[in-house]
Amino acid sequence: MQSRIRDEKPLLILMDGHAMVHRAFHGIQTSLTVSTTGEEVRGVYGFLNTFLRMLVDVNPTHCAIAFDLSGPTFRHDRYDEYKAHRPPTPPELRHQFDRVRQFMKAFKVPIFEHQGYEADDVLGTLSTQADQKGIDTIILTGDTDELQLVSPCVQVMLSYSARRTTMYDISKVKERYDGLGPETVADIKALQGDPSDNIPGVPSVGTKTAIKLLQEFGSVESIIEHIDEVNPPRIQQSIRDHKDQLLLGKFLTTIVRDVPVELDLDRATFWNYDRSEVVDGLRELEFSSMVPRIPESFGGGETPTQGRLEMESVGREINYRVVDTEEELQSMVCALDSSGGFAIKVEATTTNPMIAELVGLAFANEADSVWYVPLGHASGTQLGIEVVKDAIQNLLESNLIPKLTHGANYDISVLARVGINLRNVVFDGMISAHVAGRKSIDLESLAFECLNIELKLISDIIGKGRKKLSLDQSPIEEMVVYLGERANAIWQLEHVLSSEAREKKVSADIDAIEMPLVPVLVRMQRNGINLNIEHLRNMSTELESKITRIEMEMYALVGHEFNIGSSQQLGHVLINELGLPPTKKTKTGYSTDASSLEGLKQSLNRGVSEGVDPKAAEVLDQVIEYRQLSKIKSTYLDSLPEQVSDITGRIHTTYHQTGSATGRVSSIDPNVQNIPIRTDLGREVRKGFVAQNAPDWILLGADYSQIELRILAHLSRDEGLIDAFRNRQDIHASTASSVYDVSIDKVDSEMRRIAKIMNFGVVYGLSPFGISHQTGLTPEAGQKFIDAYFGRYPGIKEYIDSIKTFVKTNGYVETLSGRRRYIPEIHSSNFHVRAAGERMAINMPIQGTAADIIKRAMVSLQDQMDINGMHSLMIVQVHDELIFEVPKYELEQMESLIGQLMPAAMDLTVPLEVDLKKGYNWGEME
Repeated sequence: MQSRIRDEKPLLILMDGHAMVHRAFHGIQTSLTVSTTGEEVRGVYGFLNTFLRMLVDVNPTHCAIAFDLSGPTFRHDRYDEYKAHRPPTPPELRHQFDRVRQFMKAFKVPIFEHQGYEADDVLGTLSTQADQKGIDTIILTGDTDELQLVSPCVQVMLSYSARRTTMYDISKVKERYDGLGPETVADIKALQGDPSDNIPGVPSVGTKTAIKLLQEFGSVESIIEHIDEVNPPRIQQSIRDHKDQLLLGKFLTTIVRDVPVELDLDRATFWNYDRSEVVDGLRELEFSSMVPRIPESFGGGETPTQGRLEMESVGREINYRVVDTEEELQSMVCALDSSGGFAIKVEATTTNPMIAELVGLAFANEADSVWYVPLGHASGTQLGIEVVKDAIQNLLESNLIPKLTHGANYDISVLARVGINLRNVVFDGMISAHVAGRKSIDLESLAFECLNIELKLISDIIGKGRKKLSLDQSPIEEMVVYLGERANAIWQLEHVLSSEAREKKVSADIDAIEMPLVPVLVRMQRNGINLNIEHLRNMSTELESKITRIEMEMYALVGHEFNIGSSQQLGHVLINELGLPPTKKTKTGYSTDASSLEGLKQSLNRGVSEGVDPKAAEVLDQVIEYRQLSKIKSTYLDSLPEQVSDITGRIHTTYHQTGSATGRVSSIDPNVQNIPIRTDLGREVRKGFVAQNAPDWILLGADYSQIELRILAHLSRDEGLIDAFRNRQDIHASTASSVYDVSIDKVDSEMRRIAKIMNFGVVYGLSPFGISHQTGLTPEAGQKFIDAYFGRYPGIKEYIDSIKTFVKTNGYVETLSGRRRYIPEIHSSNFHVRAAGERMAINMPIQGTAADIIKRAMVSLQDQMDINGMHSLMIVQVHDELIFEVPKYELEQMESLIGQLMPAAMDLTVPLEVDLKKGYNWGEME
């Protein structure tokens, strides 16, 4: 965006720093911390988000900000109870005001504050001074009190979030208050009271009554003067009885406009900041995504033409070359054909690698030369794909030349579509950053944080919204810089991130597990999975009938139709009509998410019945079933057939190695890891995944048995747990035997069920309340069970305590393979955030080690399958389980291979065991 011309009519922005930071902090529900320090910064992030959007939307010539100071104000001198009911500022928020001040100083925005006054009063004074000079002014705040400052020259922008604001001029204030103008805002507040400021108001007078009185009498003082004329008598008497309280309220709610501060327009002139100083602040707090939004400035260290840091900022001149002749192509190949290797960046028409068409390839090497090979642009000179392929195939497939990438899975997959097998990929910036524990792993953020480079965004080339171009329509001359600077950044990042990996001792994990896994995952993706579409569609039809029946039965019970998909309408039915206990409130009403509905179900199970309609339990069960069926139908039965490839006739998921902090591989488009397994309906869905060419081919499943408990036994060195596994006991029955103090042959199914919950839950921080929620036991009984459990397995308690100590000392935990997870939450001043950090610390070494084990198994299995020249396909990975599609003549060989390699993936104190099952579809494997 372009900033305002300096001789243009001034537009002043005044910001209520205190209100904006508070609203930003409380408006972002999840904790936002700096990965390296654990500093909580969501208030700063939310404030800057609003501030930067304001710069775009309003484009001011001048800016100033006001803050509250600690200590009493003149209002406290008059009324000790002023704001007395407000909870103290959360400890994790306090320092964020100083952070915002730092950013305002970097933007050269003057800060105004005065002891004994609030920010409202400072803004009232500054806006009045601006008004007197005829300067157009906008006050940015989240506090409705400031609507009283609106005038012909002053508007108030009420900010609820970065994207939700309302601008108030005089007419808008009158619209809000039924014709009353800004001059009556303090009177309305005095009459109705303001609980947030502990202003009592007049009993029985709400907003509507206050507005009605002021429409008739004009002001609080006039109401008191004409008290005999006030109707109804009840309100008249209330005002008589609370006259002093009302006048006090008017005093407290009125913003003063004579604070000893002075508006200096020269100081408040905007667009003269040093952009690099602002960017440094964003880098420190890891706000990389905000950097492209920092507008150009007139002064400081940059000129208006410097919207981005250039490559020269790291001391190098980049030589960009477009390769559009065979001579240039051969020259590029010769330059890249060296043992030093090169970086490659692939651009294609879509993020789905199975259908993506190549647009272009960029290469970079140590000579700081960048080549761009256009291949799929709609216009411009470019070589044919076959010509390029003939020239570069040996180069890309060489096992002697190292290749550096960012998102190797995608690059390998797209190149495979044109018959090129990209080999010897030794570096993937995304994977390296993820394993090193970085929060931001996209190329733009890493280039900014590690290299001081701001990469051009693709939206700069193809635009946004309706006018957005497809990538093949992008101009070649712009794509060479866009993709070329990315290839160059990858080349430079290799040194930085590899050094960081060595320093953090995670290089072995990257080199031995993660990078060898990439081509295995690509193979799995391209192998795909065969579907029985007819089975899924028949299921969909059956579920449609069930869903309709449930709807009709539910409407009959409730007595009327309503939109089950509307949280607002459903909440009204369950709570207001059927009398169920209120759930947490949302902006639209009562929450009806899964946890809230489960909480209502637990309430009914505990016998909460006062005021509850007898039909409530049945309706609640129907709602839960309706949602389950609807989700299965839309997510799998209707969606999966639409995702079958026209080319292969199979579905092809995409696996991500960076989708989980613990190291687990995740699956998307479609997510084949999330299909329910423990329900009859989930098993029916899995029957739709079938072996192609059955009965000659079959599906073979290999599932690590209780792998996380085995890892726990190894880590905790608990003798009881180790013995149980070494003796091949049923671990859950063994636990139940010890905790219930009965012989193992006396353990019944309910004992075993509860013991299983404990085995998998206690180590991840399952509390007595959590046990109660999952088992039906009372919290007191749950605590006794926990005590008995740790009495049976004291090594587990020692392990948990040692992990907590380790993470507090070091700030990270690690798997047996050395993968680390940094947990800055462990140092948070917020108890809940800190407790969540402890649970992450306990969980990660176990779940992360399990992830490393199956990754190692996948690599060794695929290697051996290739060595043996086998036709079997590895097609699905679901955490601890692998699914293969196997010709029957290889079944015995495949079972033997799995039996050898999967248990040998890691040497533990207890044996790793693998359960095998087979069948013609995934749901009936035995």
